[in-house]
Amino acid sequence: MTWPLRLVVGGLFLFALMHGVRHRDRAPGGTAAAAVRGPRPLALDDVDQDGLPDTVEAALAARFAPAVILDPQEANRPASIGWLFSRIGGVGRLAAERERFPAEVRAGSADPRDWVTYVHVYPRTDGRINIQYWFFYPYNEGPLFFDHDSDWEHITVDVDPGGAPRGVYFAQHGNNNPGVYRAWNEVRKVGGTIGGTTGEHPLVLSARGTHASYADQASLAWFEHASSCAAADRCSDQVWRTWLGGGLVNIGERTAPLGAPEALAYAGRWGSPGRFLRSRSAPPGPLQQSGFSSGGFD
Repeated sequence: MTWPLRLVVGGLFLFALMHGVRHRDRAPGGTAAAAVRGPRPLALDDVDQDGLPDTVEAALAARFAPAVILDPQEANRPASIGWLFSRIGGVGRLAAERERFPAEVRAGSADPRDWVTYVHVYPRTDGRINIQYWFFYPYNEGPLFFDHDSDWEHITVDVDPGGAPRGVYFAQHGNNNPGVYRAWNEVRKVGGTIGGTTGEHPLVLSARGTHASYADQASLAWFEHASSCAAADRCSDQVWRTWLGGGLVNIGERTAPLGAPEALAYAGRWGSPGRFLRSRSAPPGPLQQSGFSSGGFD
């Protein structure tokens, strides 16, 4: 590809990142939280002090935990915070000025037992509940010069006050606050049993390299590739059933964190600052992203 053409394609990709991809089907209530008082913390069973019982949060998170299908040519697989820190020397290394993660770290883990999904369950200002699932990949390999260390991606399941599902937000590049909305009856799902309860698990296509979340092939951005599987039980590509393997970790709220509090409270970028025309700066962690409490109390 010639440099003029490379710059044109790069400009189009940058436009897509800045303005989001596939803004259609955005549901009401997906904007930033209103300046209103949040619910009072409960006296019991509410360690993260968000007004929702922790046992209810755990049950909702397990019930709707997604099944993520990886692209068959995915070179940068998921991992966990602990897996990363054991290979780079702890959270302190994230603050150090240095080169990008080495190749063996960028590849992620080949063992699904290392793939942890970080969960954030919180009340919305409209009375409903959001259940966020954050996925960690040690590296984002994007088109042209849009690579970066650490890739935090997510989807958000929207349920009513009684726990009935209404839809799913699929975070995709600049459209991640919280993402592209699909009504529940339009979302493909896979079954699964957790503690004797049959779950309703949304099916997510993870885009090759960028790991953006898509509901199906028809919604893919023009520069993305993803698995062509339409169902998890008939798929030869790797299916990450997030409720298995490394499991789910409830990370709580910004002011009252639960799982992995020290790591997730780190306010800096999760890797290299990037190099001009070579790579982008690494992103911040979930708690420092605007999509962390979209439409909810903060």
